[in-house]
Amino acid sequence: MKTPKFSGQIEIKHMQKIIATLLLSSLFLFNSHAQQPKKPNASEIYDAIEKLNFLGSVLYVAAHPDDENTRLISYMANHVKARTAYLSLTRGDGGQNLVGPEIRELLGVIRTQELLAARRIDGGEQRFTRANDFGYSKHPR
Repeated sequence: MKTPKFSGQIEIKHMQKIIATLLLSSLFLFNSHAQQPKKPNASEIYDAIEKLNFLGSVLYVAAHPDDENTRLISYMANHVKARTAYLSLTRGDGGQNLVGPEIRELLGVIRTQELLAARRIDGGEQRFTRANDFGYSKHPR
């Protein structure tokens, strides 16, 4: 039994093979551009081994992105070798912005990126909750 054709076009089985090939090709193309994990250098490996000698964790909790003590986070993560994280209850989207026009969600995005950059420098981990920063109860300025 022959497979039906669409008014002289490609057979259904042949079309299915073409679609499957295109899907697989796009999957391989997507995976080839995916970010590969960073290989640690010698000092990062040594630091990770040093952290194995300390059994403990530190969780620093504060309400807003600008409430953390980066010196304490850095000390606990790099000197004490504790697994150290900062939990910001909000993303700071209810605060004021004296530098630019961004407010609310856009300000929250900026403050989130600032916190992530700070943790890359001080060696801590960054965590957030879903709490909404409702902003000022009077006037923002």
